[in-house]
Amino acid sequence: MEIITARVVRTLHTCAFLILAGAAVLLSGCGKSFLELKNPQAIDFDHISDLESLTTASTGVYSLFKQSNYYNRTFTVIPELMSDNSFVSIKNSGRYLNEDRFTVTNGDSYITGAWQLMNQVVANANLALAAGRAISFSAAEQAQANQVMGELYACRALACFDMVRFFAQPYRFTADASHPGIPIYTEPASQIIYPVRETVNKSYQQIITDLKQAESLLGNAKKNGRFTLAAAQALLAKVYLYQEDWVNAELYATKVIDNTSYSLLQNQNYVAGWAAKFTAESILEIGNTSTSNSGSDGIGYFTEQNGYGDLLATQDLYDTYTATDVRRQLIVPGVRVGGEPQAYFIKKYPNGVGSKDDNPKVLRKAEIYLIRAEARAELALTDASRHAGALEDLNTIVKRADTQAAEVDLSGQALVDRVLLERRKELAFEGNRLFDLNRKGKDVINIQSDAQTTYAYPHNRFIMPIPYNEINANPNMEQNPGWR
Repeated sequence: MEIITARVVRTLHTCAFLILAGAAVLLSGCGKSFLELKNPQAIDFDHISDLESLTTASTGVYSLFKQSNYYNRTFTVIPELMSDNSFVSIKNSGRYLNEDRFTVTNGDSYITGAWQLMNQVVANANLALAAGRAISFSAAEQAQANQVMGELYACRALACFDMVRFFAQPYRFTADASHPGIPIYTEPASQIIYPVRETVNKSYQQIITDLKQAESLLGNAKKNGRFTLAAAQALLAKVYLYQEDWVNAELYATKVIDNTSYSLLQNQNYVAGWAAKFTAESILEIGNTSTSNSGSDGIGYFTEQNGYGDLLATQDLYDTYTATDVRRQLIVPGVRVGGEPQAYFIKKYPNGVGSKDDNPKVLRKAEIYLIRAEARAELALTDASRHAGALEDLNTIVKRADTQAAEVDLSGQALVDRVLLERRKELAFEGNRLFDLNRKGKDVINIQSDAQTTYAYPHNRFIMPIPYNEINANPNMEQNPGWR
C-alpha cells in the first residue's frame, strides 16, 4: 500500500518535480515562480529515461543527506547533545538551546527540518526507483544501472532507519515491537492520503527488505560518498544490532570486516584521518566539497572556536580516555573566551571554519568491529563459545586507540557494558550516543554547562516529537506519548 505523509504527498501530486544535486529547496512549495525557475540541477520526473538521468537523480537524493538539518549538523549533533557527550556553551549563538536543556517542543525547527528531509529522501528515491524500473537498459549499461538502483534502495533504507531511531522508541520497547514506528511508502504517490504510522516491527522489516535488495544489486568497488556493497552490509549489521538480532548482526559485521577494501587506520594516523576524506576506514561518509557544503550551518562551524564554537565536549567524556589514548587528542582543553573558563573543544571536524567541508562519517570499520563485539557479547550471555570473539573484537579497537592499554578481560553483562562504553569513546560526536543509551535501556544523563540531570529509562523524551506541521496536515498521524 502506498503510504506517504500528507504534506509530501500533496506536494508531489501537485508538482511531480524532482530536485537534484545541490538544490537548496525540495518539495517545499509549488508556486508559479518555483515551477518557472530554470534550474540546471533539476529534472522533471517524467524525463528520467536513461542511465544518465537516473544517475543524476540519485545524486539529488544524496544531496539531501548533507543538509544542515540532516547529517551535516542536526542529526549528528542532537544525539550527542541530549546525552552526556556534549553541551551548548553559556556563550552561544542561540542554536539547539532546547535540545541542550531537554525542552524540545513539537514546533522545533531543527526537528521539523530533519523530519522533512528524511521524508524527502524517501519520496525522491521512490520517484527515481519507479523511473528506473521502467527503463530498458542495454547489456553494457546493466551493471551500472544495478549499482544506481542499489544505491537508491540503500538511501531509502538509511533515511527510514534514521527516522525510526529519531522518532520511535527502540525495537524492544514492546515485546513484539508493536509500538508506533514511521509511515512506510515505497512507490510515488498518485493521490493525497492520510496514513497512520506503521509499527516499529514493520518499519524494520521494510528497512531490511530495502537493504537486502540493495545488497543484491551493489558492487564492491569503492565509490566515495556513495553506497557500495560493503556500506549496505555495514548498515544491515547496524540495523540488526538495533533490532537485537545478534546472530545476523554478527553475520553481516563479519562480511564487512572480512572485506579487504577497508581497514582500520593505524594509531599514528588516527587524528589526521579526521581532516582527511574517504580514508581506508571509512565505509560511508557524507561527501561535502569546498563548493558544496553547509557553510556556517555545518557541524564543523558549530564546534570550531573560530566559528560559532558553541558545542563543547563534557569533562565526563574527556575523563573516560586515558592520557595515552589517541582519541583524547580530538578533545582539547582550553578557555572559551566569554564562556567557560574550563572548556573541552571538539576537534573531529577540523575544517569547519576553513574549507567548511568536513565529511560526517556514517559508517566506519571501527564501528563494525564494535557491532560484532556487542553481538558476540550478548550471545555469550547464553553461549560461552562467543566470549573469546567478543573480547578479540573489543580489544582490536581498544588497542588501536591506546597501544599501552591493558587487555579487556570481562564477561557477562560487564562485557556488554564495556562495549557500550567503547562505542561512546570511539563514536563520540558522530550521532550515536542517545540512540545507544535508549536501545540498551539505560538512563540518560543530560549534562549542561552548569547543570546535570538524570532521566530514568524509559522516557518519552528520549525520542523526538512528530512535528506539529505534520500532525496538523494529517489527522491520522499519531503523536508520540508525552507530546501534544
